[in-house]
Order: sequence, then C-alpha cells, then structure tokens
Amino acid sequence: MSSNIRLLVISDTHSTWPYTPDSPAPPCDILIHCGDLTQVGGLPAYKKAMQGIQTVDAELKLVIAGNHDLDLDEKWVRKNAEDGEEEEDVEDSRKCVEFMKLHEKEGVYYLEEGRREFKLKDRRSFSVWASAYTPEFNGYAFAYGKDENRFRDIPEDIDILMTHGPPSFTDELGYGLDVNVKGESCGCKVLGDAAIRARPRLHCFGHVHEGRGAVKMQWSEKRNGNERMKMLPDDRRLLSVSKEQERTSSVLVNAAVWGETKGWTVDLEV
Repeated sequence: MSSNIRLLVISDTHSTWPYTPDSPAPPCDILIHCGDLTQVGGLPAYKKAMQGIQTVDAELKLVIAGNHDLDLDEKWVRKNAEDGEEEEDVEDSRKCVEFMKLHEKEGVYYLEEGRREFKLKDRRSFSVWASAYTPEFNGYAFAYGKDENRFRDIPEDIDILMTHGPPSFTDELGYGLDVNVKGESCGCKVLGDAAIRARPRLHCFGHVHEGRGAVKMQWSEKRNGNERMKMLPDDRRLLSVSKEQERTSSVLVNAAVWGETKGWTVDLEV
C-alpha cells in the first residue's frame, strides 16, 4: 500500500527566515533546506538559521550547506585564512560544523556529501543523496573545478537528490531552472549528466535565485529529457511525485527564495 511523504523544500534563506509566527510554514513530514543558510557564515548566523528551521512542524529536517556558508567548508577556511590565523579560523569552522550536527535528537540532520537512508516513525522510508558542492564561483565555499566530477557516485535507486546547485542540460529545449537574470546558464553539466543517468524521483536545489520554479522531466529510452513541463513558481501549488513515474521521470525543483516566495510543498509517493 502506497502513501505520501509530504515535503517542504526551501533554499537560499541567507539568514532571513521567510516564515513568521503569524504566517508559519505549512506542516509537513520533512523539511528540506538546500543550502545558503547564511550570507557569509558565522556561528551566530547558523544559530539564527537553526531557530527558523526548528519552527517548522516536521518530523525530520534535512539541511545541507551552500557556497555562502563559508565556515562549514574547512578546506575553504584554510585556503582563505590570514597569516597566523589559520588554526584559530579552523577551530571556529569546526565549532560551526559541530553546532550544525548537534540537533539530530531534535530531528535536524546536517548532511555532508553522500547517501543517507531515513525512516519515519510510522516506517515510511526514503533515500537521499546530498551534496553542497557547486562549480567555482567568485571564490566562495564548496567549489569544484571544471574537470572535477563530484557526482559520478550518485546511485540509480535514490528517491531524492539534494544539491545546492542546479544541473544543466545541453540541448535546445532548455529547462530554465539554472538561468540567472542575465539569461546565462549557471548550472552544472556534470550534475546534469548524473541526473540523466540516476533519474532521481525528486531533485531539489537552489543557488540560482532567478531560476526558481519546477519542471517535470520525462526521460526517453535514450535518457534524454524529451518532455519538459514548466510549473509556475506558485508557493500554494502542490507538486506530486507518483510512484508510477519511478525511473521514467523526475521532478526538479529550484526552491531558492526569491522576492516574497517561500518553500515548495511536494508529495512523494512511497
């Protein structure tokens, strides 16, 4: 017997939580935050972000970092430390990461790169593959180079692919969720190739605020998106991911907060 897991997907809150006591987040089973919790990091900013996350009525809350969450990336911290301050900066970085990992007993999971399996109290279960990494951009955190493939290990049986950045697909149709205000594609072709191969049931991300929206990708036998259905960025619209569509289509959601927008509500059938 199948049932739905209700998700609230959001990204790029940048230290400004979009819900208030007078206008709270809708109840859900799982909150997914796709990174950029802060503007430039700092422990007080992570504490503020966590306060917002904890107001959501959800059994599980899954969170990844984004390129603006600088001190969650120790490699970035070491590279950018001032002379004589590296160890102090690294210690501060580790305190930030430790803080993000302190809340699992409260149902908040800070996910680092890789696969995780989760089971709700009523035994509904799902799989996630997560990554905070995006193509190098202006020296920000969690960056990778043009010749690096961080996504070759994404498995082909996951329910949710959770990345900070959007994929890019090189064909004439385009899909728009990676396009900035200048009309430039800011997505990752390597991630796009991985999504075509793995066909996650739901791929959620952010990073490119202007690309906010959702698209249903209907995969052909050649593993190309031969049908794209753009969905309007309407916070009140419910997106559904049917079990019948498993392996034949993927729903892609850019959940970056842009202007007055908030999170996307998604029902994932399991």
